[in-house]
Amino acid sequence: MKLKHLFTVNIIFAVFFGVTCAFFAGWALKIYGLAPDAGSLWTTRLAGGSILGFSTLMWFGRKSESQQARRAIALALLIQDLVGCAASLMIALSGSVNARGWSTSILYALLTLVYAYFLFIRPEAA
Repeated sequence: MKLKHLFTVNIIFAVFFGVTCAFFAGWALKIYGLAPDAGSLWTTRLAGGSILGFSTLMWFGRKSESQQARRAIALALLIQDLVGCAASLMIALSGSVNARGWSTSILYALLTLVYAYFLFIRPEAA
């Protein structure tokens, strides 16, 4: 697998979660067992916009011929996924979300590991 293929797979998740959070924030919060108040709706929509921004980077990054550009995008995604993993683990461990909260933690953890693999173990595949 090459980094551009990972970008393509990640785009699917990012567009789904980005659109869901940005445009259906109340529903997204409810499926995790969270109460949609004004603050959580605002934060969820902001996160959705950021995820859509990252999907745009992946879209153009997968077509880039520059290994340096693809690696820079992968590093940004590694940081984003690492923070997302930590944040989702903290809320899952607190018991504030239902069992679906663990799926987000697992997805972020997997993406973190795969981006770390491409950046540190197999950088020539970037």
